[in-house]
Amino acid sequence: MQNRFGLKDFVLMALVIIVGTISLLSMMQADRHWKEMFITKDDLQTIKTQTGDIRRDMSNTAVELNEQLAKQAARLEQQQTLIADLSARIQSGSISIVGGGEGGSTGLPVQDELEVLADWTRSGVEVVELPQVAFKSDPTQFEDFQRGGEFTEIFEAQLPKITPYLYSDVYGRRITDIVLQSLADFDPVNLGEWRGKLADAYQYDPNGLWVRAHINPRARFSDGKQVTAEDVRWTYDDFLFNPEIEAERFRSVYNVISGVKVIDKLTVEFHFDEPMFKNLESAFLMPIVPKHFYSRFTPSQLNSATGLLMGSGPYRVENLNPNNQWAPPNDVILVRNENFWMDDQPPIERLRFRAISDNLARLTSFENGEGDMMRGTYEQFEDKANDPSFLEENDAHQWTNMRSGYSFIAWNCGDRNGRLTPFADKRVRRAMTHLLDRNRMRRDFFKGLGRVCTGPFSPATPQSNPNIKPWEQDIDLARDLLKQAGWIDRDGDQKLENERGDEFTFEFTYSTGSSTAGLTAKYLRDMCAEVGITCSERKVDWSIYQQLLDNRDFDAITMAWSASVPEGDPNQLWHSSSIRNQGDNFAQWNNPEADRLIEAGRRELDFDKRMAIWHEFHALIHEEQPYTFMINPPWIRFVKNRVGNFHPYPKGLYKDEMYIKSAM
Repeated sequence: MQNRFGLKDFVLMALVIIVGTISLLSMMQADRHWKEMFITKDDLQTIKTQTGDIRRDMSNTAVELNEQLAKQAARLEQQQTLIADLSARIQSGSISIVGGGEGGSTGLPVQDELEVLADWTRSGVEVVELPQVAFKSDPTQFEDFQRGGEFTEIFEAQLPKITPYLYSDVYGRRITDIVLQSLADFDPVNLGEWRGKLADAYQYDPNGLWVRAHINPRARFSDGKQVTAEDVRWTYDDFLFNPEIEAERFRSVYNVISGVKVIDKLTVEFHFDEPMFKNLESAFLMPIVPKHFYSRFTPSQLNSATGLLMGSGPYRVENLNPNNQWAPPNDVILVRNENFWMDDQPPIERLRFRAISDNLARLTSFENGEGDMMRGTYEQFEDKANDPSFLEENDAHQWTNMRSGYSFIAWNCGDRNGRLTPFADKRVRRAMTHLLDRNRMRRDFFKGLGRVCTGPFSPATPQSNPNIKPWEQDIDLARDLLKQAGWIDRDGDQKLENERGDEFTFEFTYSTGSSTAGLTAKYLRDMCAEVGITCSERKVDWSIYQQLLDNRDFDAITMAWSASVPEGDPNQLWHSSSIRNQGDNFAQWNNPEADRLIEAGRRELDFDKRMAIWHEFHALIHEEQPYTFMINPPWIRFVKNRVGNFHPYPKGLYKDEMYIKSAM
């Protein structure tokens, strides 16, 4: 039987295909709708979640705002209650208000927060208002100003400590100056004018025997606690002048103060045994530390501490953990103090300080962008200050300021390990100075910068005796002075010997990180050899330098001093009392006439008479040569030009008004 595919079959098949196609298209359309529905559902869920988050954030913000407003209202109510209570107590006579009288006893317990005198002054003595330290150049005036960022300074040597009054070098001072505050400070441009820090006003006894200062009630330490008069007293009595704390070098600076007395919570009075020109300065410049923090530690813990640093300044240590405190060789990191209380707030968020002792490595790191500021060597300044490629991204500064100081070779005038050094004889010290051509050293080692130094006073100040001229190189005179001191070639071996037959040999100590120190060592060695003296070199890391000085473990050593005030006090470095207890007279120079002049100069209040005494002291030290004074150098700084508002002030530098420029 034969099957035939007719028209009817064709139509039926076509209908089946059409129905199938329609069904398939319907299924695809439905699937697409389902997908779109699920996407829409997910989007709706996301929107719902985000809406909930926003709602919660708004709720939390409202709660936090309400809490803050409630706290402020509570504090205001508490303050109003305290004021009303204090007023009532004053009127009732339960609190005695003392406006004058010798000593000014208040009869008030210091720890009682209510005890603030309505009149903190002594009667009959002028009250001097202290304008607050403020930016000399407002950083917010510049178009590229922004807040935030990190500023890195590269030091030339590793600092061992940053604990207040226990650090021993200029690097420690640079860091503590940023974290701690004193009652007042010099204006950065007009060094003869005082500006208020912790204090907002003071009175000074016309006879120079006391100064009374009022602390700004806004002043706070970095943990938010108020700065009080008790903190000032405790800093002096229980920290600085605690004999168990190894702070002798600072005690020699502040020893003109005989006592500190709390008058009320915000009023403190300094007493002096006698009027001295440094009295007001000593009271104003003493850095204040928080009693509530440092009183937790024993003297031995403080002496061994490396990073216990808390203050009221614009920056604080990033991680102040007594059990895990900063220690070398880690970078020191300071962050902006969120509780800083003064009007001008520092723009930069973080300050980092790292040490690279090798001169080339330090410059390479700086040029690679790993630092924002460094002190260049004299050779580097000569090379880079006129290099257009270097100046595209960097600036080179050199200027003389209050802290410029002087470089020197210190001769150990006493004993080392129980035996007198050859330099106990001033004729030998003079001879060593005559061996050196300091004009050549200035030209070759310091690249013509600065000037040959004659003594401990800056030539830019009236303390310096203008009649003193540098000793010239004179090798024949050096030989004659050595002969007078008993050093003669007694056996024809071209070596000097004393009467016992001991050869003249000594060790010259210098630190890593200084190109001029190494050059000085080689030059001194060669010049000594020319007259029959054997000089050996001892190069050590800066971190142990202070230990050598404290132990007087050197024959001759080189370093530099920088000033911290416009008129220096020679007592710290040159009085015989500073030889004891690891004081800063590490040269062990003991001269009764020098002691007399120092004491007379400190007591003389008449400026012209005091300058005459300092000139006499300058002449004496020039004759004695406990140091060979080398060069009064300028400050040299390389600074990235991404740093804005950099100003070389007469006082030095103010990092708290610098900023990191925004990308324009």
